[in-house]
Amino acid sequence: MALFTDTDVVTLNDLLQFESSLTQVSTTHSIDVETKITLAMHATGDKLMLWLLNAGASDPQWMQRRVLGLSTVVVTPTLFRWICFDSLSRFFAEAYNVQLNTRFQGKWTEYQQQAQEAADMVFMSGLGIVYNPLPEPAMAAVTTGAGALLAESFFAQTTWVDSKGNESTPSPVNGQLLQNFSSVTVLPVSAATQPPAAAVGWNLYASTTNAKLTLQNATPLRLGSSWQLSRGGLIAGSVPSGGQQPDFYLTLSKRILRG
Repeated sequence: MALFTDTDVVTLNDLLQFESSLTQVSTTHSIDVETKITLAMHATGDKLMLWLLNAGASDPQWMQRRVLGLSTVVVTPTLFRWICFDSLSRFFAEAYNVQLNTRFQGKWTEYQQQAQEAADMVFMSGLGIVYNPLPEPAMAAVTTGAGALLAESFFAQTTWVDSKGNESTPSPVNGQLLQNFSSVTVLPVSAATQPPAAAVGWNLYASTTNAKLTLQNATPLRLGSSWQLSRGGLIAGSVPSGGQQPDFYLTLSKRILRG
């Protein structure tokens, strides 16, 4: 699962699973979907932070919460739906205000209600927290040079790994078009970027297409090391795990929200 502070926690493609007309409506009425997602993330984040600050000792990280912020919060399926429905509610609120179309008003009300129901479910199921967060890596540095590889496309992304085998969400994909007689080297981050404190290594996922990138290393690669594509080509390893699972769930009092 992604951390709340990772990038692209919710995307347009995620919202399309709930509302297939989104692209058409946004184009017709000049509504920026990404802006609505950003507003929903900020609004949800503000509420979560307020609740965590008021949770006191029931939050095992409460003494560090102002420093940690939401960096240890996991986007569980329930929290993910809350963000999606809040984004859609904001989108159709603007669509209604632009057109005064009762159909848009109905969708606005519907998604607003579903967002509240999802928020209530977060209360009942608890907010997922990790002790040692592994944030999403930046886009990997892919460099090419002279070598023995033939021309083909190459796509790569990386993840951080901790000592217990937990894995971050994957980085954005970096794609390169290889020329004949090339070599490929991948670094997880630039030299100026430090890995997260909990990371002890990194994994590389790669493919010749921008889909179904698979693991290319048998064991986590050492921090500071690079990976090179061999003449044997890519292997069909496993796909990314999708991020960290919560170490514990923190039940939040609704009295903090409505008191």
